[in-house]
Amino acid sequence: MVSTVPQPLSTASDSLLCRMLDKVTAFQALLLEEQDAIRSLSFGQFTSVTMRKTQLLDEMRELEQQRRNEATLSGSYGSPPSLKQQEADLVAAIGQTDRLNRFNAALIGQSLEFLQGTLRIWQRSPQSAALYSSSGAAVAGNGGRVRAKG
Repeated sequence: MVSTVPQPLSTASDSLLCRMLDKVTAFQALLLEEQDAIRSLSFGQFTSVTMRKTQLLDEMRELEQQRRNEATLSGSYGSPPSLKQQEADLVAAIGQTDRLNRFNAALIGQSLEFLQGTLRIWQRSPQSAALYSSSGAAVAGNGGRVRAKG
C-alpha cells in the first residue's frame, strides 16, 4: 500500500515555495525602488520603502517558519525533483537579493559621505546663507562653527 501523505505535503510545499519566491521578487523590486530613493536623496521615498521592506520581511519570516515546519513533517519522505528545482530558484533569488541589498548599503554609504562633505564645505564657507537655530531664529556662522541660540 502506498502512502498518500507525500503528495499533499509536496503540493503544500510547492505552493509555499512559490509564495516565498514571489515575496523575494517583491523585495527585490523594493530594493530597486530604494536605489532610486538613495540616488535622488528622496528621504520620504526612502522611509516609505523601508517601512514596506520591514513588512515584507515579516511576511517572509512567517513563510520561512511554515516551510521549516513542513520540512520537519515531510523530512522522511524526501523531496521530488520539482521541489528541488523550486528550492534552487529560491536560493538563487535570495542570492540576488543579498547582492542588491549590499549594493544599496554601499550607495547609502556614498550618499552619507557626499552629504557630510558638502555640509563640511558649506559650514566652512563664510558666504554661507544664515543658519537657523532650533527655535527658527537666524544664526550667522562664525569661523566655520555653527552657534545656535535658542
